[in-house]
Amino acid sequence: MSLILAGRIGGSKTKLAVFDYSNGTFKRLASEEYNTPKFKDFYSMLKNFLSVAKAKPRAACFAAAGPCHDNVCEMTNLPWSIDAARINKLFGIKKVTVINDYEGIAFGIEVLKKSDLKQVKPGKPVKLSRKAVLGASTGLGEAIIAWLGHDDFVLPSEGGHVDFAARNELEWELKKFIKRKTGRADIETVVSKKGLYNIYQFLTRAGHVKESGRVKKLLKKKAPYLVIADEALKGTDAACKKAVDMFTSFYGSEAGNLALTAKAGGGVFLVGSMSKLLAKKLKSSVFKKSFEDKSKMKSLLKNIPVYVVMNEDVALLGAANLASKL
Repeated sequence: MSLILAGRIGGSKTKLAVFDYSNGTFKRLASEEYNTPKFKDFYSMLKNFLSVAKAKPRAACFAAAGPCHDNVCEMTNLPWSIDAARINKLFGIKKVTVINDYEGIAFGIEVLKKSDLKQVKPGKPVKLSRKAVLGASTGLGEAIIAWLGHDDFVLPSEGGHVDFAARNELEWELKKFIKRKTGRADIETVVSKKGLYNIYQFLTRAGHVKESGRVKKLLKKKAPYLVIADEALKGTDAACKKAVDMFTSFYGSEAGNLALTAKAGGGVFLVGSMSKLLAKKLKSSVFKKSFEDKSKMKSLLKNIPVYVVMNEDVALLGAANLASKL
């Protein structure tokens, strides 16, 4: 039995798991989900988990939400530093690595089952070609997967923070609205949970669509992105539908941009809570049109398939996948 430890560490939730890795397969032996901010640091959380799991793993990999350097991750939304050397010293785990959460997601793509994927755009994937990963959730994450002849190599990025480029007058108005509100309009300000709400607020406040009193009340009671998505998918509110249509168009455009940047003949993989929530909408012509609308590159993009990853543990599986190779 070869025990490996994997973790997906987020600003609000963390999941840790012990796997038995044998003959190329992963068997989950124990797992726990934690409310991240309730712990003073990651090491106290890990101590709690290992005492419950009663396991002594030979290797560990942790995919954390923050920039990583020299096997240390500085969490973006928590005052936490996750240091592989310290984990090795405190817990006696011989091989430990710490990676960015989108690196974890990318390493998870190769171990997913077909049932974990929902295809939202057809295409003709090129074997061993590069793949692109992006995901709208609290923010917008992006990564590229390249095959090196013997294994996958993941290139993490901060592509979600590139400038939002308006394509028409309405979008230029939106960009100016967001700049006034936040100081800068990057692609994450329109393709994320808060991005959907930004779009809705712009449309209603600028008078492009009328805001319903009923929806206005709901927005005060529930997370705005959930209200807007629900109303749009049910077809019960015009403002919400318009906001989701614009969000879908922006998501399609950025997915196409990343596909071109990576020349992702192996496909584009959409992750994150917004991708799952709006999977039905992402299968629409709105997404496909924006994805392929790149002038001379349309024929190239037409052949690139797009999938929504439905398995919420993809980053955890990716961490386990990398740990098995240590």
